[in-house]
Amino acid sequence: QFGADALRLYELFVAPFDQDVQWDNAGIQGQVRFLSRVMRLVSDWSKYYDASWRDHIGLADSDEVFKTIRRHTHQAIKKATGDIERFAFNTYVSALMIYVNALSEVKEISNEAQKLAASEAIESLILLLAPSAPHTADELWESLGRDGFTYNQSWPEFVEELAADDQVTIAVQVNGKLRDTIEMPAATSKEEMEGAALASEKL
Repeated sequence: QFGADALRLYELFVAPFDQDVQWDNAGIQGQVRFLSRVMRLVSDWSKYYDASWRDHIGLADSDEVFKTIRRHTHQAIKKATGDIERFAFNTYVSALMIYVNALSEVKEISNEAQKLAASEAIESLILLLAPSAPHTADELWESLGRDGFTYNQSWPEFVEELAADDQVTIAVQVNGKLRDTIEMPAATSKEEMEGAALASEKL
C-alpha cells in the first residue's frame, strides 16, 4: 500500500534504532508525503540541472541566494554524514526533512550562479536520500539524465566553511536567567560578543 521506501523511512525516523516503538500507519503516511515533496522539488528544479556544475560552481560566490542554497546543502551533508556514522538514523531523516523545507523556501532561481547551486542541491539531496529510500533516489537520479544506480555514486562531501552560518544567535544570561539574545556574524570574536552583551539595554 505504501511502498518499501516509505516503510524504511518510517522505521528509521520513528525512534532511535535500538528502541521499541508502537506501530502507527499514520507515521508511514507522513513519509509518503515527505517523499512526494522530495519528488516535487527535484521535478521543479530539474530544469536548472547542469551535470557539470562542479566545473563551474567556484566561479560565483557573492550572490545571496547562491550562498543560502550552498549553506543549506553543506549543512545537510555534514549532518546526514555524521548521523549515519553514529547510527542516529532518526535525526538523519530529520535532517533530510529540514533540508527539503529549506530548499522549498527558495522562491526563485534566476541566474547562472543560482542554477549551479540548485544543481548541487538536488544532486546532493538524491544521494543523501538514497540509503533510506533507494528506489525513489534511483528514479530521481534517472530523471536527471544520470546513468546507473545511486549506490555506485560517491557520497557527497561537505565543506566546513560553506556549512557555517553567516549569523549566530548569542544568548545573554545573568545568573542563569536569559536577559537578551543578540544576532551577530558567526566570525565574531569572544571579546566582541562580550562587548555587545555589555552594551545591551536589556542587560
